[in-house]
Amino acid sequence: MAGVVSTAVGYAGGETEHPTYKTVCAGDGHTEALLVEFDPARLAYEDVLRMFFREHDATRAKHKAQYKSAIWAQSEAQREVAERLVAAVGPDVQTEVHGAVPFWEAEEYHQHYLEKSMAKRGRGW
Repeated sequence: MAGVVSTAVGYAGGETEHPTYKTVCAGDGHTEALLVEFDPARLAYEDVLRMFFREHDATRAKHKAQYKSAIWAQSEAQREVAERLVAAVGPDVQTEVHGAVPFWEAEEYHQHYLEKSMAKRGRGW
């Protein structure tokens, strides 16, 4: 997506410092998360969230914190945009909106997982 500077897979929202995939799966309260760094001069935050809602099933009820649908806004302005979009998407949306929390980068083998998986199968991404 034009304007995206970088992405990283990780964990957010739990109490454990330096969580791992194993601690997250065991229920430490963290959610698997994607950190998106973008250039606001080229890409609006609202457009980032619109992509989130296109690519993510925000209606899935959370059975485990690990898989819940959540947005961690980095400012009050972002939080207001996120809350407005969640309300606009509809009543079935299960997405929670929170303020900023620490983001813990996942292990290297989780980074660019789809690309790595496609490369193993001999397919480009």
